[in-house]
Amino acid sequence: MDYRNKINKVKGAILSASENSSLQEIIDSEKEAFEGIRMLFATDAAGAALQVPIPHQDLFSGVFAKSRVLAYSNEIASEMLEKESMICYQRRALFDTNLLSDLPKYFKGEDLTTRSKVEKILKVVEQEYCGGFDFAFPMLENLRSYTSVNNPYPVNKVAAAFYFDAKLQGNTIAGNSNNIFEPYLEKSEELWKEYRASEDMWHAIDRRDLVYVVMLKTYYLCWSLDQIMIEDSLRKLVDFCLDELGVLPLKELYFAWKVIIGFSIGYYTPVFDEKLLKKPKKKKSIERIGALAWDLFIFRFTELLLTEGKQNNFYVPTITTLDGGLLDTVHSCKVKAMISFPEVKYVETIFEDELHFQHCLDAAMSKKQKDVLSDPKRNIKGNQKLRHRLSLATHELEKLINQLT
Repeated sequence: MDYRNKINKVKGAILSASENSSLQEIIDSEKEAFEGIRMLFATDAAGAALQVPIPHQDLFSGVFAKSRVLAYSNEIASEMLEKESMICYQRRALFDTNLLSDLPKYFKGEDLTTRSKVEKILKVVEQEYCGGFDFAFPMLENLRSYTSVNNPYPVNKVAAAFYFDAKLQGNTIAGNSNNIFEPYLEKSEELWKEYRASEDMWHAIDRRDLVYVVMLKTYYLCWSLDQIMIEDSLRKLVDFCLDELGVLPLKELYFAWKVIIGFSIGYYTPVFDEKLLKKPKKKKSIERIGALAWDLFIFRFTELLLTEGKQNNFYVPTITTLDGGLLDTVHSCKVKAMISFPEVKYVETIFEDELHFQHCLDAAMSKKQKDVLSDPKRNIKGNQKLRHRLSLATHELEKLINQLT
């Protein structure tokens, strides 16, 4: 079975299943297609209770739609035929940029308006996550600024994170009285250098920039057209993605679809329900779309984490943040399933309302667009064009939006 067909069959089995279908029934409906995949599946019926408890939901959020999570892999399926399967769920709290940025002031005892929130988060990380936390996401967001000659903050932020890790383990190194992070600055610098030299990290930033340019195009359409029709707007976005970018990024189009619905019928998903996103305001709206693109990129980032584990080991992320906007993003786009196809290094996320989106997208696309996508010579991940094309499109769209204000 070719992988394009395999992916479509797996998605089709999940999306066409009834609400009462068990995961085993879904797998049995397309056994061959599910062979070799790794999956996390949200459910209320069974599985590991890994969602965030109510007292912590003001600062923490899981990405899955239901109260429990089931894992699936070939190894798990084989073991379940013989006996119970032992599954290891790795949990770490994913820090966001705001939280990482506040750590230096927090540990130095300086004035900090978010002190009580930071304290609560760090206490939960220590007591309920056994000290497990991850600050790779804010490092990606700050990677461009790290390369600036006049910006000492990225290194200091990560040094503070290393200090926290050492503090959890009870082996902090004494620094001078002026800077408790001094013993960790070299380690921080080395990590930043690794990120700067990593092709994978810059590729991840390219993926974030793809979110940004699709959001720019979406808002330009919504702000410039007198009447917003959902199918017509989606068709224009598909043309833009195929013609200018060479790919059809479904996750980005899913977010765009939610934006378009708001402008079309007046029902705005909470994450998109704010003034700067409803009417263009010179520079500020573009800056807000840029920040929003990072928030939305969190789903692409969590996909990367699914590829970390092997066999019966799965990483289940929890996002922790001081930013209510990021929590709104996660709450507005709950995940039904996350599926990894290891052989082709491809991860597919299926959202809770994915079926509705897929129906809208299918109805919107022209025959010509569908023919392009079904071309057997087309790469499974599309035929992405040079980054230069993305940069040109971004430059043009920012200019057009500024002309609207």
